[in-house]
Amino acid sequence: MKKTSLHGFGLFTDVSHHRDYPAGAIIFQAGDYADKIYVVVKGELRFTLHGNEVDKLTAGDLFGEMGVVENRPRNGMVTAVTNCTLILIDRLRFAALIRQHPGFATRVMAIISMRLHRRTEVELKKRALERELAIGHKMQLSLLPQKTPQIPGWQFATHYQSAWQVGGDFYDFIPRADNPHELCLVIADVTGKGVPAALYMAVARTLIRAETGKSHSPAHVLQRVNELIINDNRSPLFLSALYAILDTQSGILRYASAGHDPPLCLRRESGTVDELPAKGYLLGAFRNVAFNEQETALAVGDVLLLYTDGVSEARDAEGRFFGEERLKTAVAAAGDCSAEEIVGGIVTAVTDFTGPVAQADDLTILVAKRVGIATESDTITLYELFR
Repeated sequence: MKKTSLHGFGLFTDVSHHRDYPAGAIIFQAGDYADKIYVVVKGELRFTLHGNEVDKLTAGDLFGEMGVVENRPRNGMVTAVTNCTLILIDRLRFAALIRQHPGFATRVMAIISMRLHRRTEVELKKRALERELAIGHKMQLSLLPQKTPQIPGWQFATHYQSAWQVGGDFYDFIPRADNPHELCLVIADVTGKGVPAALYMAVARTLIRAETGKSHSPAHVLQRVNELIINDNRSPLFLSALYAILDTQSGILRYASAGHDPPLCLRRESGTVDELPAKGYLLGAFRNVAFNEQETALAVGDVLLLYTDGVSEARDAEGRFFGEERLKTAVAAAGDCSAEEIVGGIVTAVTDFTGPVAQADDLTILVAKRVGIATESDTITLYELFR
């Protein structure tokens, strides 16, 4: 759309009303008294409303007129993106220009109309994108388990909260059809955010589920998934993952880490919260790597916590991290509670710490608590639980 010109009314030739502003200068901000109208001679400026960019202003654009005409405070902020030269028109001069040059008012109205049209198009595109993201959010949630396993002697609880409408974290419970006592636990975090991370998450989830049925080794599952991602990696994204196989009868947990945050385990007997050893390479980062397999046993009363770094790296207003020590304290404080209550206690501890600071990363938690010993008569085929 061709820009309407304000040339011909002496605005550009009378340099006494021209002002230079450096990049980064604030021309005005919300709440300021509106006493001038501005015309851009050269440079680029940004108009933001409630912290969101609404429009870019370049040579020939006029702005600030609504506050002057309606005699109200500014409702947004205009900032110089580059070094700029502006024409400043106060109320008296604006009124004089309209009286002396009837065509000036017509051109001003044309500029306002074009700008409103441009902003309307942007707003419509924004709303369409928001609708698509909302659909994507529902689809992503549908990939996560709709319920936690109900297994005698065990409690499971989860929490998932994306920083954006769609995110890159995921968790999963995968039953093994060939062993009624084994349950696979997965938690993962894709580097990056938004739609690309969400799509990558969906692919990674599919690969992990496919490899689960082919191997009894957590390390081998991660190795195969890494090979598949490397061989068809069309994205610069990577992901960390923690893959574990829990024997629900014996309490034995075998697990391997692909660069993920180490699991925490609350030992009921000692009351300590241990960080389980877990090292490994990010999936999709390197070829021909091996993953280490670890093993531990969960006794009655023990709590296993898997989480993503959105928990430990949550920040408060002063930029401090929530950190692993606060996380261990939260787990220990809620150790005698149910798995659901433990998850709730951790989430509360994080939100109390961050206060009004907006969530910067996806936050995902998976808790498994052993509450008893299942007998043969209690045995339920896990595969049937997920059918």
